Amino acid sequence: MTRTGCVALLVAFTAAAAAAGPGEPFARARVDSSSYRVGDWIHVFVELQHPRGAAFRPVFGDTVNGFTVIERLAVLPQSDTTTRTGVVVARYDSGQAVLPGLEYAVSIPGDSARIVVTNALVLTVHTVPVDTSKDFRDLKPPLSIPLSTAEVLMYSGIVLALLAAAFLGYRYWKRRRGRKAAGEDAPPVPARPAHIIALEELAILKERKLWQQGHVKEFHSAITEIFRRYLENRYSMMALEETTDEIMDGMRKLRFPDHMLADAEKILRRADLVKFAKYQPVVTEHEEMFTVVREIVEKTKIVQMTPVSVDEVKAAAHAGT
Repeated sequence: MTRTGCVALLVAFTAAAAAAGPGEPFARARVDSSSYRVGDWIHVFVELQHPRGAAFRPVFGDTVNGFTVIERLAVLPQSDTTTRTGVVVARYDSGQAVLPGLEYAVSIPGDSARIVVTNALVLTVHTVPVDTSKDFRDLKPPLSIPLSTAEVLMYSGIVLALLAAAFLGYRYWKRRRGRKAAGEDAPPVPARPAHIIALEELAILKERKLWQQGHVKEFHSAITEIFRRYLENRYSMMALEETTDEIMDGMRKLRFPDHMLADAEKILRRADLVKFAKYQPVVTEHEEMFTVVREIVEKTKIVQMTPVSVDEVKAAAHAGT
């Protein structure tokens, strides 16, 4: 502060002390400026005059008339009868504002506690002026964060894995396209009927007793492979290379009965859960796998018809008469 300001404060302080009366505590607040920007920290200095042995503590809250209290300054005795303290506040709205008197509780030995209040302060809070004639731009350019060796290796591995997957997918697509062009997309028809092969494989699988020995995942993989192979051999589907959804779409196009579609989807979904989600079926579910596959095979097998000669037809007709 200037000398003139100090003299004015001293005069005001003396006048306040006289007004308070002898032996009465009083407080005076001051700031270094009356104009601040929004968000600036405003240091409010509080000077207290009091009888000997008095103790002070602030009793105002975290906000005072729109001012946010940032910090309460320490109470520092200057002499037996004077103490200095203060508070740091901030305001986040612009315009003229009044910081009301700050309240302090005073404890005087041999006397009852009382409240002393500082003078109010009128402050002006303004925003930062913006030069609208210039373009807006960042205060600093964007920072580039260098990659660590581990991150470089990780990203390189991801790129290589994606490239490998794309290459294998392209080769698979090209091979299937070539097979379709050559009329080889459908699986070859087996030398024996499809249902004979499937029923034999089911009998062999049942004798192996895989799930009874704890090989649950291997059992479900084996029995669904038998079912998929039967569909390939019986209906020329690419079932061994298809997902469950693709197999179900193919069976719907072949107009399987609804109950058969439901049973087929149930065992295929269950096998997926066992293989990929560590699902543990109960005994009845294991047995149901055999039942469903066998019933579908039996109800969809091709029945071989034996040719009948004309003489046999005539003989049957004659016997009927």
